[in-house]
Amino acid sequence: MLHSSLTLHLIIFSAVPVLFNLISLPLVLRKREAASLRSNPSIQPLLWLLVVDILLSLLFVAPIYNFVTEKGHFTSTNCIIYGSLDMILSLMEVFLACIIAFDRYIVTIAPKWGKWRCHGNYLKCIVGVLIVISAWSLVPILGYGRYSTFHDDVICSLDWRQGNIIPEMPETRQTAHRYIAFLTATCLVFFLIPVCVASSFYYSIIDHVERLNSAEVREDPAITQQTACPWAPRNHVAKIGLGGLLVSVVPFFAYSVVCLNPMKSDFHNLSYVVVPAILSRFSTLLNPLFYIWLNPEIVPIDEFITKRLTKARPPRPMYHTINLIADVPGMSFPILTPTVPRRQLPKIPPHLLSPSRRSPVDDPKETTPML
Repeated sequence: MLHSSLTLHLIIFSAVPVLFNLISLPLVLRKREAASLRSNPSIQPLLWLLVVDILLSLLFVAPIYNFVTEKGHFTSTNCIIYGSLDMILSLMEVFLACIIAFDRYIVTIAPKWGKWRCHGNYLKCIVGVLIVISAWSLVPILGYGRYSTFHDDVICSLDWRQGNIIPEMPETRQTAHRYIAFLTATCLVFFLIPVCVASSFYYSIIDHVERLNSAEVREDPAITQQTACPWAPRNHVAKIGLGGLLVSVVPFFAYSVVCLNPMKSDFHNLSYVVVPAILSRFSTLLNPLFYIWLNPEIVPIDEFITKRLTKARPPRPMYHTINLIADVPGMSFPILTPTVPRRQLPKIPPHLLSPSRRSPVDDPKETTPML
């Protein structure tokens, strides 16, 4: 079999994410502490994210079949369909991560926006974004970029070769400018802006949690507000929030190796097309881990961390020798509480003393125990 190594990696990064996401689906759908699908709107974007991950991983079935049979089956028509689906699912994954960040912002910081947080509004938002992304994925058909096959029609992708300007062919300059304009707009509108918005949400959440957990707040009895981060384990809010956002976005940056720098790419090396697609599937593999398995609302991860990381230490021996001696019945030890006389005061002349008042310094019994 030709390209056996690439074929094996395609199979692994297609089968393993599909199985992992399918295992995670029942965890989200089951009822846990009365937080079912109907009563908890936060579950809806998580479900959509798992579905997108499954579909994105299943897209590898077509190139795997071509590699196994050693024959290309992509045509110009189904290549457009395949490339459009790949772009739609990839961009939807980024926007779903942004919607999840917004939902967590409402839950943690702005509960007064709870009326907006409902299944209907989330569904409208997801459907609207899906329509916009679907329309954007068809822009290459209009001449701004192009979906093309590679290496005898065994794989299909956005034709990054259009970015290569050939001085002997003036028409390639205009084609390259349109291609670069399409990539720049895609990175700006569908990657950079959503990532910045989601990052600002998580930054506000992290700052809010740190202020609530500060020493001044804990020592102030007037402050009774509790930290409300049910979507992350205790003391791991920043890791889960920013980690989930990064695993949803960073793997797709591998496309920039070939899409934004075509002049230094090897046109005859199949790895330049397949490897970025394989690396992008790391997001489908890690998303269930950060959004489902490390979510205390779905999986009791707090209890697991407590059992595994917190080990019961034996109590340290405490030797209260004086207390033990003092507690012996029938025995007293006055030396343990010695007495000392008060500070000596200057004596008052006798003729100035009242007959009914005695000088405290003349009373030898006026003593006090040492504390």
